[in-house]
Amino acid sequence: MFWNYFDNRYNSDCDKLKKNIAYQSPEISQYYAKHRIKWEDFYDSEKFIIEKVGIRKDHEVLDIGSGCGGLGLALKEKFGVNKYTGIEVNKMAAKIATKLNPAAKILCGDFLTLSNSVILNQTFNSVFSLSCIDWNTQFDEMLTSSWKHVSDGGALIATFRMVAGAGCDDINMSYQHINFDGEMSGEHAPYVVVNAKQLLSKLMALLPSSITAYGYFGKPSLTAVTPYKKICFSGFLIRKKILGSDNDIGTKLDLNLPEEILKSLGLIN
Repeated sequence: MFWNYFDNRYNSDCDKLKKNIAYQSPEISQYYAKHRIKWEDFYDSEKFIIEKVGIRKDHEVLDIGSGCGGLGLALKEKFGVNKYTGIEVNKMAAKIATKLNPAAKILCGDFLTLSNSVILNQTFNSVFSLSCIDWNTQFDEMLTSSWKHVSDGGALIATFRMVAGAGCDDINMSYQHINFDGEMSGEHAPYVVVNAKQLLSKLMALLPSSITAYGYFGKPSLTAVTPYKKICFSGFLIRKKILGSDNDIGTKLDLNLPEEILKSLGLIN
């Protein structure tokens, strides 16, 4: 089944499959306790997008799917950020995060549940979802809930896997083993791949002031089982309008994406 899953309601069995997964794997904490905890550890594409955000020392940051809180440490190192909140569903990873960054606020649980309870009505200058929204079954809900926590003039920074053709969110067809040794074993995580045009449509529906993107084609993860041979790995910076100042201004696009993707979006011939 492909992307139209997101535009239709499932039967009760499919609804159960759509519930976000509370990952139990110790692999997550073991890996992220030592990796992606310094600015230099992050991908060049991630750093490219993050550096365009304009993060300041006094900014409040929300990190969805924070692992062991490494992004908070990297942002503190690079930008001096000291107001960092991380949300992680894996209990051991969340526990380690509190030890690695005692000054951070670490919340353990499903983001959608916490969004409607603990952090209800809270907004942040920057909301991050690096390899999180597309690692969960409730893609649309994760996207819209992430956006509601972005303050006026703030930004959502998220990564997605894109293709020019049909996307896939069926975990039976496209999934990734949670294993950092390259082995095909461990818990299964959804390996959501989105159609570029439909993703852009969803982002435009948020009515942002601007959308900046950087992406490149690459092979799927070694631990992924997916029908795709190549995927556009992309980082997006979606800027929220400032209430009362630019509501009537359209969305500015700055998309540094492969030609094949831009053609599918109708932006080049």
